[in-house]
Order: sequence, then C-alpha cells, then structure tokens
Amino acid sequence: MEHSFLTLVKEHSGAIDRVCRSFCHTTEDREDLRQDIVLNLWQGWKNYRPRAKQVTWVWRVAVNTGISWRRNRFRQVCTMPLEGLELPEDSSAREAEETLRELISKLPLKDQWLLRLYLDGWKQGEIAQMLGISESNVQTRMMRAKEKLRKINEVEL
Repeated sequence: MEHSFLTLVKEHSGAIDRVCRSFCHTTEDREDLRQDIVLNLWQGWKNYRPRAKQVTWVWRVAVNTGISWRRNRFRQVCTMPLEGLELPEDSSAREAEETLRELISKLPLKDQWLLRLYLDGWKQGEIAQMLGISESNVQTRMMRAKEKLRKINEVEL
C-alpha cells in the first residue's frame, strides 16, 4: 500500500506543485502546503475508490487543502521577502502573467479554480469531474467568470 501511495504522489507531483504555486508566494509556504496536501492524500488513501481518475482525486484533495490552508493563512499576518526574486528573461510575459493572476485572484474561489484549471490545459469534462459539477455547468461558469474578469479589468484601467 505504501509503495502504491508513493507512486501516486510521484506521478501527480506536477499537479500538486501547480496547486501549491497557485496558493503560495514563498518557497517555504509552498513546501508547507505540499506537506499538508501529501498528508491529506495519505489520510484519504485508505478510503480512495477508483470511480474517477486518480488525477481527479488528487486535484480535489489538493485544491480543498489549499482552500483550507489559505483560509487559515489569512487569519495570520503574511509577508513576502523581496530578496531572491528572479525575473525571467522575458519580463513582459511575466508581467502579463502576473496581471492575469492578480485579476483572477479578485474572483470568488470557485471561479478562480475554474479559470486556473482551464489555463493549465484541462478539458471541460476533466474540470467538471475535479470540481464535482456538470460539464454544462463548467461552460456556464466559465463564461460568467470571463465576463467578471472583463469587468474587473475595465474598472482597473
């Protein structure tokens, strides 16, 4: 059982890392959240039933852990160290990405995750499974979230 769990974590490490990057600004916070996610995966592993893909289950556990972590984190004072910040060679692409992330962060959490999953390249059917909603609901929420983003962007300009 332990071997198959370690294989699961290794196979879906990229998905776990994406969730951690979405919720955390510092390396230390990302490592803390990653540990919490792996712990929650381990605790849920004995009850896992393969009705859906493993990646779907991993995403749901990771996202729910991230939401709980963020909720608890907002109750504390957060700081972000400035030393060690690295800008990629193409800083205009980095700035555009940061602007988009900032705009998305102003949306309700459900809309944020919907758009983040979409931007990560997930298909609507997969997003529906991960979020536990229908595919048509994904389409509707996606259109509404994009409209909210447009309105936020117009206000900020």
